[in-house]
Amino acid sequence: MSKKLITLIERKADEELKAYFGSLGKEKPLDCHEELVLLEHSSEDVILAYINRFRLSEKAEILMLEKVTPHIRLTYINYYGLREETQKFVIERNLLPVAFDFMKMHEFFDVDYLLENGDSEMIRAHINSHALNDEQVEKLLNHDNSSLFTSYVNKGRFISDKIKELVIKNEDYSAFKAIVYHFYRTFKNKSKKARDYKKLMNQVSGVGLSSEQQIMVLSSFNRMFIELLLKTTPLSVKAQDYLIEHNFDASWFKIHVENLYCVGGYRFEGENEAKLFKVLAKKNLDDCLTELRLLDDVSFVKFASVEAVRKYIKNFWLTDDAQVALIEGGNSTIIKELLSRYSPEHGICWQAEVALVSLNSTALIDFYISFHSMCWDALEILKKCNPELHKKYYTLHRY
Repeated sequence: MSKKLITLIERKADEELKAYFGSLGKEKPLDCHEELVLLEHSSEDVILAYINRFRLSEKAEILMLEKVTPHIRLTYINYYGLREETQKFVIERNLLPVAFDFMKMHEFFDVDYLLENGDSEMIRAHINSHALNDEQVEKLLNHDNSSLFTSYVNKGRFISDKIKELVIKNEDYSAFKAIVYHFYRTFKNKSKKARDYKKLMNQVSGVGLSSEQQIMVLSSFNRMFIELLLKTTPLSVKAQDYLIEHNFDASWFKIHVENLYCVGGYRFEGENEAKLFKVLAKKNLDDCLTELRLLDDVSFVKFASVEAVRKYIKNFWLTDDAQVALIEGGNSTIIKELLSRYSPEHGICWQAEVALVSLNSTALIDFYISFHSMCWDALEILKKCNPELHKKYYTLHRY
């Protein structure tokens, strides 16, 4: 170090030091030891003047992290970043304030080194702003702190099928819970405005489990995994088939229905819906359906228990097709309860009136015509099958 420079530092001649550094060309004026002297004995303005012109040597850069003020450190990092060895030093020493400053504008050279050696909070800060590849996600998955993977998932980062299948295979409960509940929140949020279930699933399918992965869970005999799946995930047709074909207990279907049925238009498809209602009715668990306004109430009145249907029709008006289906079912008790909901101003649909007359139940027809008229088609059938009641009708309802 030149005697002139030593004298200037000892005298704390800031203005002259700044002018001196400003007059230098591209050549580096100080070695590592000299830079350390500068860092330890010079003012903030002088150090800033130096680093505005010259990057510190490797050793001085490491020492600088703990020698200078946060302002100088941040200025240096924003301008130069940090060398790879310096980054490893930051990770090894768990210098969180330095790491946070660094990650504002830069990314670690060796993310794997960070994941393997870094403090949880440092890793969390990194994954909040950076995505990982599959190998790195797997390291995150295997980290002692399981909340890191949960944070990564909740951030909305892409989780590949490979990772999802690894989670299921390894029965990693916390990771599986993070994946399916992130899907559930996404699905429920988008379902609020959805009008087409298939379009909705196309939007969110990449976040959730594939049909094959759903079956992996159902075939795992892992009670906690199956419960999470049924609470959070609309099942594919193949998964619906699997539930039914493998005689899952009705309580599992109840859990699924209570949490997901009809959300965003989701339902069991084809014959599976009828089978679902039969399974629930056998164990008297179909009350869970009465709290739902099913899009297909026809299947419900056909296959749910009498008690469940009774509760349902007290709260909801049936569609025309469902009125017909309920009456054709022939249960006089439930039919009368249905008819009791109507009034002189509001009767059952004409198709249901035809179905009612076709049953030829004098008591039910008599009850209905006591307060409401009937359509021409129903009256023509009534005239043939019950002339006496047909005659009585015209004493109650004149032309």
